[in-house]
Amino acid sequence: MKGQTKCNSCGQSLTSDELSGGSPRDILICVQCRKLSTAQHRHGWQPIMQWDDGFEGLRLASRAPVPWDSSNVVLMHLTHGGGISVTHSLTGKRQMLKDAAPDDMVLAAWPGARRQDVFIVDNRKAALQALQAKAS
Repeated sequence: MKGQTKCNSCGQSLTSDELSGGSPRDILICVQCRKLSTAQHRHGWQPIMQWDDGFEGLRLASRAPVPWDSSNVVLMHLTHGGGISVTHSLTGKRQMLKDAAPDDMVLAAWPGARRQDVFIVDNRKAALQALQAKAS
């Protein structure tokens, strides 16, 4: 079974060391993604909904080739106050990324080749730049 279990964040195969330690939630995220998550928390980025370290199956958008300009990619904005909005359009995605407060959560849903994936938009600036490049 070695090499068949994947990290929920980046999709890379987990090592034997990563699979052998800790509680069940600990085996679903690789060391590199765990360090990235910890670094984000140190720099003040906190999602409005708190997950355990493994993000419970959500992946980081910065670690995937998300086609931001595709109408198949949906952005969801969850505000700190509990509001939710969704958009498919390029202009809507640009505006959502600009309007989201630092303590809001922005998720991207993208139907991949074999399954529907949901990503935490952890680098909003890079996502917005990808969308702006398409506007030119």
